Amino acid sequence: MNGLLSPEGKVSSVLNLIGDLIILNLLTLVCSIPIITFGAAFSSMYQILIKIVRKEEGHIVGPYFKAFRENFRKSTVVWLIGGGISFFIGFDIFLLSKFSFSFSGTYKIILFILFFFTVMFTFFSLVTEAHFENTVRNTIANGVKFCVIHILLSVLVTALTIAPFLMLHLSLRLLPLFLLLGYSGPGYVCGLYFSDLFSRYEKESIES
Repeated sequence: MNGLLSPEGKVSSVLNLIGDLIILNLLTLVCSIPIITFGAAFSSMYQILIKIVRKEEGHIVGPYFKAFRENFRKSTVVWLIGGGISFFIGFDIFLLSKFSFSFSGTYKIILFILFFFTVMFTFFSLVTEAHFENTVRNTIANGVKFCVIHILLSVLVTALTIAPFLMLHLSLRLLPLFLLLGYSGPGYVCGLYFSDLFSRYEKESIES
């Protein structure tokens, strides 16, 4: 029992991880309040999450704001492009829901698919920006490449990221949980995947 509750024990490690994720989630929420800064906030969260997964990071607040400053310009451009396209597709879906005409159901399905894949490409591009130094164009290209090559896992990761927002839409009772772990909880699980994915590409880059 003492071993479990010791600073190096499993229970303490889990509690410390949850505490770090709550802090990281709150930082991401606050930095996302001006919608235009969401891209930088999201990229910075994943930069810290991958370090947490790899046990490379002992602090959260300082490194997060450092990553936010470093990612701000490129991540904002990626977010404005991807988020802007997603917004217009989402607005089209909203308009279609207000009118009924022949083939409207088919159009909505097509738009939903386009919306999901645009969100997925944007999401992967922002995560890629958090880990690799590159131009905006190459960052987006790499994000799309990761999605296409690993399409099934990409869909699952994106669905996991979107899930808290859908659950919150269904019930506001989940708001406290969303405020604590809505971003960083699913992000940590996705971070396990991204850490392994990026390690493979880093290894290939070194060998070449």
